[in-house]
This record gives sequence, C-alpha cells and structure tokens, in this order.
Amino acid sequence: MHRAAEAEKWKIEMNGSSAVVQRMSFHAASMILALLVSVNVVPNANGQAGRIENFHDDAFDITYFYSGDFSPAPLAAPTDGQKCIRTTLVANSAAPSDPSSFTLSTIDHTCPEVLRNAVELGPFTRAQLLVQLKQYGAPTIAQAPIAYTIAGHPAAVTLASVAIPAAPGKVAQTIYAAKACALGNAAVKNRKKSEPVEPETHVVCIDFTTQSTGLPSQMFSFIIQFGNGSLESVFPGNVIRKLGGTYPR
Repeated sequence: MHRAAEAEKWKIEMNGSSAVVQRMSFHAASMILALLVSVNVVPNANGQAGRIENFHDDAFDITYFYSGDFSPAPLAAPTDGQKCIRTTLVANSAAPSDPSSFTLSTIDHTCPEVLRNAVELGPFTRAQLLVQLKQYGAPTIAQAPIAYTIAGHPAAVTLASVAIPAAPGKVAQTIYAAKACALGNAAVKNRKKSEPVEPETHVVCIDFTTQSTGLPSQMFSFIIQFGNGSLESVFPGNVIRKLGGTYPR
C-alpha cells in the first residue's frame, strides 16, 4: 500500500478509535483515568481492559502508567552520544502478534545545548522522530507537531510512519511511531511581565512504535502523574482527534 494511503488509513482508524474520548469533558476524562488506575486496568492493543503497570522516575518524581501488554527490557549502558538524552525505561510488547515498544527518556542540564533544543518541543519531537525512523526507510510525517498541555506542563506530539520494503516472499510492513515530550516545569499562570521566567530544568519524552493497527488504543493507555498531581493522558483525546493527513518531510 502506498504511504499516503497508509497515512489516510491510519487517520480513519484513529478518528474512529478516539470518538468516545472526544466526547468526554476534561474533568470527566481525568476522573475516568483515576478510576482505571485505581482498579489497575487500562485499554490494551485490542481496546479491551487489561492490567496496568507503572514506573516511577525517582529523580523527577514522575509516575508513568502503561498497559501490562508491555514488559520492561534491560537498559544498555549509554554511549557518550546517548548521555544527553537519558533513557529511563524501555518496554516491549509481550504479545508476538503485536510488535510494539516504548521508551521513556529525560533531557536535563547535563547537556545544556540539547536541553535548549528540546525545550522547543514541536520541532524537537519532529526532528527526533524522523531520525529514529530513517533507519528503516523514508519516513512520512502523519501529523505535524501539535502543542497541548499535560497537567499544566506544555507538551507537543508528532506522529510519523515508514514503509519497510518487502523482502522476497515477505509482506511489506509499516512502522507507526509517536513521540510526545513535555516540559518538566509547569507553566506559571498569571505571571507578571516584570517577573523573571523560571529556567527549564528538564524535558521528559515518550517514544512509541508499533506495527499494529491497534495504535490508537495503545496510545490512550499511557498515563502520567507529575508528583502528587492529577493523572493525565500522555495522548489526550482532544489532541488525537486532530491527527491525520500527510505533511512534507
């Protein structure tokens, strides 16, 4: 299937999968997230209720919740080039029929120049996602960066896909990927112009890749909690509903 057709197919599937979420008010969605976590279930790749796992980043007091379909993988020792973007968790789908994975990472003042780039959330998510997918072929941006907030923290998400040429006797595959990043500092409301702007101390990101058409359900399963704050979806429905279309690389 042509990449443009794949992108259109993805758009239709995502719009259909997010229809219920779109109708939720922000308050109702937050209450439902809290309920799902309290009973230890989130949607799995098939859109059905599944067990929930969590990971706590002690350095920044952030808790991530994700589907029990994923199993954490051992972290390799970082190379010099990887020390600027610190990987905190890598997890792969436990189901062989559902080849998906996600990575949690943090950018802090260890590399000031990288942090300055990461703070520009939209361009950063786009550039990083393209670099990630170019190892498989020529990627296509399925959704240009969209800015939103997670519990008051500015965030942005970009989606892309890449078609992998079929080997002899094999079926061509498409990898779908999403990258969302958020500032570690929450935006200050009603800040006066005379007041100094608090410097950004860190950026947190989640990279998600899959070859499954269950992408929308899996995206909705990622939940984040900053400190003791409210539980928030990493990919909220009011953002997902805007996805679709193909943009130039």
